[in-house]
Amino acid sequence: MSIDRLGRPATTKSPKSLKKNKTDGRSLSANAGENTAQSETHKHNRAALNGAAMIIAGACLLAPDYSFATDSSGDLAAEVERLRKELGETKKENDQLKKAVSNSNVGTAANAAPAQPVPAATTAVATAEPPKKEEKSFDDEPKNLSEVVVTSRRKEEKLQEVPIPIAVISGEQMKRDNIVSVSDFARRVPNLGVTATNVRQTSIALRGLGKNSGNESMEASVGVMVDNVWSSWVGSTWTNYADIDHVEVLRGPQGTLQGKNSNLGLINVVTQTPSFKSGYYVDGFGGNRDSLQGKAGATGTVLPGLLAYRASFYVDRRDGSIANLDAPKTDGRLQETNAMGGRLQFLLTPSDVLSARVIVDRATSSQTMSVGPLIDDRATFTDGRVRPITFSSRLGRDWFNSLKNSGQPLTVIGDPRKVAENDRQVSRGDQQGVSAEINWDVLKHKITSVSAYRDALFEPHHDGDSTTADIQHISGWQIKNKQWSQELRIASQEPGPIDYQGGLFWMHSQATAENQRLYGTDAGAFYASDAQFAALNATAAGREQLRQSLDGVMKTGTRNPEVDSYAAYGQVNWHITKAATLTLGLRDTYEERYNQGTDGYVGGAAVTGTALAIRNSALGNNGVKWTQGKQGFSQNSQNWLVNPSYKITKDLMTYFSVSGGQKSGAAQFNDTTGAIENVKPEDVMDYELGVKSNWFNRQLAVNVNLYNTVVNGFQSQLSVIDPGTASGYRTTLGNIKEIQLQGVELETNWNVTQGLNLFLNGSFNHAVYNDFKDAPCPAELGLTTNCDQSGQTIPNAPQFTANYGMDYKVPLGFGKFNDHGLQWHAFLVDSYKSAANYNASLSASGKQDAYHVTDGGIGIGTKNGQYNLDLVGRNIFDTIYLTNAGQISTQSAASGTYGEARYYGVHFRAKF
Repeated sequence: MSIDRLGRPATTKSPKSLKKNKTDGRSLSANAGENTAQSETHKHNRAALNGAAMIIAGACLLAPDYSFATDSSGDLAAEVERLRKELGETKKENDQLKKAVSNSNVGTAANAAPAQPVPAATTAVATAEPPKKEEKSFDDEPKNLSEVVVTSRRKEEKLQEVPIPIAVISGEQMKRDNIVSVSDFARRVPNLGVTATNVRQTSIALRGLGKNSGNESMEASVGVMVDNVWSSWVGSTWTNYADIDHVEVLRGPQGTLQGKNSNLGLINVVTQTPSFKSGYYVDGFGGNRDSLQGKAGATGTVLPGLLAYRASFYVDRRDGSIANLDAPKTDGRLQETNAMGGRLQFLLTPSDVLSARVIVDRATSSQTMSVGPLIDDRATFTDGRVRPITFSSRLGRDWFNSLKNSGQPLTVIGDPRKVAENDRQVSRGDQQGVSAEINWDVLKHKITSVSAYRDALFEPHHDGDSTTADIQHISGWQIKNKQWSQELRIASQEPGPIDYQGGLFWMHSQATAENQRLYGTDAGAFYASDAQFAALNATAAGREQLRQSLDGVMKTGTRNPEVDSYAAYGQVNWHITKAATLTLGLRDTYEERYNQGTDGYVGGAAVTGTALAIRNSALGNNGVKWTQGKQGFSQNSQNWLVNPSYKITKDLMTYFSVSGGQKSGAAQFNDTTGAIENVKPEDVMDYELGVKSNWFNRQLAVNVNLYNTVVNGFQSQLSVIDPGTASGYRTTLGNIKEIQLQGVELETNWNVTQGLNLFLNGSFNHAVYNDFKDAPCPAELGLTTNCDQSGQTIPNAPQFTANYGMDYKVPLGFGKFNDHGLQWHAFLVDSYKSAANYNASLSASGKQDAYHVTDGGIGIGTKNGQYNLDLVGRNIFDTIYLTNAGQISTQSAASGTYGEARYYGVHFRAKF
C-alpha cells in the first residue's frame, strides 16, 4: 500500500487487466494475459519516469544558477542520472516480459485475449501526478549522520546542511541506552551540563553557563522546547521523555527563530507523531536496586484517512543509592526514582493541505529530592584560623547528648552515600498540559499555529537540618507555575533564490512561590550563639526558653512573578549562488514583568529577651515582617543573526555566524528587607565558525565548530555578604559584569563497516570571568569582604568533555544457521569530564576531579529491530561524581549533589 505525505493510505486505480485472477488454477492464457498486463504497466511506469525526467531536465535548463534541493545529493543532475538508470532497468524488465509473453503465446494465440492499452488520459494523469511520499515505519532510524533530519530552524533539513552547531540524540539511541531525562542528555552531548537537585533547582548549562538556582523571577538562558512549545519554567524539565523521535541540542544564541530568551542555546525535544500505519511497542527493564521501568505505546487509524492517534505511557521506579542511617524512621534509601506519565495525541488531516495535531500529557513524580550528603565542615579557615562557630560545634552542645548517646548518629559528614535525617519525606513534582498545532499549506506558503497551556506543581518535603535532631520539620518553597502561549508562523514553500520564515509569539506565565520552614524543639539550642546558649542552658527555666524560642514557629514567604511576553521575528535565507547562502534573522521582544511578595513568620510561643533574639537571628530580618505590593517594569529587547554558509562540495560545508541577543531583566526583592532589587538585562555577543563534512562515501561525518561568546550582565543567583543574617551571607539574584566562553567542539560518526559504528564527540571550553570584582568569597577564607574572581574559570565548566563509544551488530550463527533473522549486538559509551568546580562561589568544597561514566550493554535481537533482549549497565564502574555543591557556613556543612549511581538489569524491547 502506498502512503501519501500525511501518512494516509493513497488510493490508486488499476486497469482491469491488472486484477488478480481469483481462481486457484490459472491457465497459461491467463498467465499470458497477466504478463501482457505487467508489460503494459511497465510501459505506464516508463512513461511516468520519462515525464519526470523531462520535467527535471527542463528545470535544470531553465532554472538560474541556484540550488534549493533538499535531497542530500544537492545536485539535480544526479537525480536525472538516477531516473535514467531506473528507466534502463525498466526497459530491461519490459524486454524480459515481452519475451515471456511471446513464449507463452506459442500454441495459445487463439485463446489469448488481446492486451488492452492503457488509456491516454490515464497515462497523462499518472505522468503528471507527483510521486507519493512513503511514510516512515513506526520507529525507522537513519543509517548515518548524513541522513539525520532535524527541525532546528522550524523546517525539516538534513543535519549536515544546517549551518549551526547541533548535536542530535536519536530516538533509537535513547531507547537502547535508556536515556529518559535531561541529566541523561548531558552524558551524550559534550559541553552540556545538568544539575537536578529537585524540581525547582533543575538547571541546564551549555559551555559551562546557564545554570538556574531556584528563582522563579528569572528565566534560564538555555531554552527548552517540546513539540514547538516553549517551557517558561525550567522545573518543567524534571520529567521522563518517553516516545521521543529525537533530541536536538543547539549551541549558541537561538532567539531569532526558536523560543524566547535562549541566549546560550536550546534543547529541542521532538516526539513521535501519530501515524495512520498501525504500530505498537513495549519496553521493559528490571534490575538491581529493585529497578522497574515500563513503557508502552500504540499508534494507528481512528477514521481512515482523516484521524489518527498515538498513545504512550511510562512508569519508572528504582531504589535510591544513599543510605539513611535513621532507618527505623524511614525506608533507609534516599534519592530513589518513582515517576509515571503518559501522552495522548491525535492527528487530523481533513485535506492534503491542512492538518492539526493535538497533544495532552501528564507526568508525576513522588520521591525524595534535595538529598545532599554532607561533605565538608572544616574546623579552620584556609589561613589556619579557628572557625569560631560551625555546624559541628553547634551539634556538639550538651543539649544533643541524649541523641548522640542513643546509638543513632546525629549526622554524617564526609560519606557521599550516607546521610542521617529524621524527617526526610517524599517530595512531589507534577506537570500537565495541552497543545494544538495547525499546519495549512496555502498560496505557496505554510502557515502554522501553535496554542498551548501548561501548569506544574512542586511540593517539597525536605529535612532542612540534615540531622536526626528536631531542628526543622518542613523546608522548601512550594511552586505552582502556569503558562499560556500562542505562536503564529508563516514560511515560504516554493524553491527560489530566497526562502523565509516569520512569526508572532505571545506568552503569559505566572508563578506562586510559597516558603514554609517549620522549626522544632531543638531549633533554639542549635541556632543560639555560643553566648546565648551558655546563658540559657545553665538553668531549667533557661532551657525552656531555648525550646520556646523557635519551637512551632513557621517562617513564611511568598513571591508572585508574572510575565507577559510579545515578540515578532523573521529569518531569511538568500541563496546567493548555487553554493553560497546568507541567513539573516531578527527578533524584537517586548515584555512586562511584575512581582509581589511577603516575608514573615507565624506560630510559636510569645518570647522576650534572649529567646526573642535567638528567634530573630534564625529567621533573619531581625524579626521584621514585610509586604511588597506589585512592582515591575516593561522592556524591549532584540536578537539578531548574520549567518553566511558556503557549500564547497556536496559533502563539505563551512559556515560563520555572528549574533547578538538580550534577555530581559527580573523583578526582584531583597529577601531581608523587602526592598526592590530589580535585575538588569543580560546581553550576549556570539561568534561561531564551523565545518560540516562527510567522507568515504558518507560513511564518516566530521563536524568542527569554534566559538567565542561574551556575556555582559549574566543573571545569576549570587551569595552576598550580609552581617545582618545569622549565617553572614544571603542569596540574591544579580548580574555578573562579564563572562567569556571560547572553545572548539568536535562531533564525529563513522560507519566503519556493516554492523560497526564508532563515534567521538568532544569539546575544549575556556570559560572565565572577564570582570567579576565584587564576587562573593569562598566561605573557607573567612573574609567579610568580596573577592575579585576576574580571570578565574567559572563554576560548572570543565575544560575538556567527551563522549565516545561503539555500536556493534553481527548476525547470530553461521552458514545455514544464519537464516533466522537474528543478530547479537553490543554497545559501549563513555562520558568524560575534566576537573571542575561545582560551587557557585568556587569554594574548595565544590572541586571535582576528572572522571569517566561508562554505560554498556550486550544482547540479541532481530535484524529488523522488532525484538531486542539486552543485559545493560549504567555507570558500570559506579563512579561517584558531583553535579552541584554548597559551601560551609556557621549553620551548615557543605553538601553535594551526586550523579546517578550504578544500576544494571535486563532490557526487553518489542515493536509491532
